[in-house]
Amino acid sequence: MKLFVKNLTHVDFSYFDATRGLLGESWQTDIVLTGKLNDESMICDFSIVKKQIKKWLDDNIDHMLAIPAEHSGSTMTPLADDRVSFHFDHSKTTADDKRVFQCDTPTQAICVLPMTEITPEAVAKWVESQILNLLPAELEAVSVRFSPEQITGAQYQYSHGLKKHAGNCQRIAHGHRSTVEIYADGARNAAMEHDWAKRWEDIYLGTQEDLISQVTENGVNYHCFSYTSQQGLFELKIDSNQVYMLDCDTTVESLSAHIADVLAEENPGVHIEAHGFEGIGKGAISEKIKARI
Repeated sequence: MKLFVKNLTHVDFSYFDATRGLLGESWQTDIVLTGKLNDESMICDFSIVKKQIKKWLDDNIDHMLAIPAEHSGSTMTPLADDRVSFHFDHSKTTADDKRVFQCDTPTQAICVLPMTEITPEAVAKWVESQILNLLPAELEAVSVRFSPEQITGAQYQYSHGLKKHAGNCQRIAHGHRSTVEIYADGARNAAMEHDWAKRWEDIYLGTQEDLISQVTENGVNYHCFSYTSQQGLFELKIDSNQVYMLDCDTTVESLSAHIADVLAEENPGVHIEAHGFEGIGKGAISEKIKARI
């Protein structure tokens, strides 16, 4: 007998891809539980198991940076104060690719995955191996399915960090897969949406006050960020081509306001309404119009 839960929860995180670099992601989580019926004609107490799995995902992957620890380009180095340094050398994948990536972070902000490439299927198998023994003994198997939101329009994947946040959003490299809705004079504007998604394709959204330096190494330009929040010291070195800088915090409220401001500036006299999403099914709305001169 099997029980299923569709859309048990969403996990929002970033992961490292050997080709594309740092990617924000949002996955819907579905589960299937297999077991025999008990004296109450149930496999298990559904409500308890759902809470257990959701808590495990919250503690072990949500709002973290997931890394492919078995990729030849990956290096993990322990640091003082329960911190770790993740370094990725792209030349291990493509010889003439001189890029590197580095994130030094509290250990709790890193999800170390025993694989060479991070995919929904591979991560689901890893989760299954980790959680079965934590669930009631009467369960014989658990199946996990991760899937990105089915977005028919514009979408982008972004990573960021919110140092002022009291929760896990303070982690410097977590992210989301998001759509965007833009209305120009009340009408949905697909061209503007796709244009904005291109601007923020595979992007790291950085806050100006967190930028400590810009450096060039082996012909590659990098942005270097650093801040200390409640969870500790976070540092990030990332290819400048993957960075979009803002003068504000990168909350979804600020992001939707930024989209509206920029598009209103580019389209004087047009009323812009921007619906910025933070992952699946949540976000903020901002409106702006710039008078024609």
